[in-house]
Amino acid sequence: MKKIVSIVIALVLIFVFASCKKAADEQAQSAIPTESATIAPESTPEPQVQIPNPIVEVEDSTDFSDLGFIITPHQQADSASYSIIGGKVAQIIFTLDGKAFTYRGAVTTEDISGVYESFDPLPQSLDLEGPGFKVTLVVKTIDGGEKGALAEWGYDDVRYTFYTPDKTNFDDLTDVLLPIIYNDLPFAVCCG
Repeated sequence: MKKIVSIVIALVLIFVFASCKKAADEQAQSAIPTESATIAPESTPEPQVQIPNPIVEVEDSTDFSDLGFIITPHQQADSASYSIIGGKVAQIIFTLDGKAFTYRGAVTTEDISGVYESFDPLPQSLDLEGPGFKVTLVVKTIDGGEKGALAEWGYDDVRYTFYTPDKTNFDDLTDVLLPIIYNDLPFAVCCG
């Protein structure tokens, strides 16, 4: 009798384990996507939308005339590249005596410098006068000039910025900048 009970228990366990395995296999099979489920309906590729580059390279300063003003690099610049940012901001990047400078202008009241540094608390200024106008040039240094400086000024509706990330001070920056300003603004007679 013990043999028969042992055989019956063994058979019952075999059927129980077999049915558990079958149920587990069925669940695993239903989790695997079938071929018909993975084939996506034919779709046409979506057109690639390219975001236009906001910086457009131009040949020289004369290409800025449509903006309503012209800016020029230092007359003795070693190299210069010209561009228009967002259809509104004229930009010249040039080197002079191993230092890099970025000169920008735009008909705007907004900050166009593109410089997001912490400036020293006390900027220096210089008033430039010509017949019928006065321009105040403000120079802000970064870390005492160790990390560069930014000059800002405006004339009529045009805002100008002049930046170098290279070590400089008020005198060195204005020595580079003043010949540019005298060339770009309508100075007939100038005294600084």
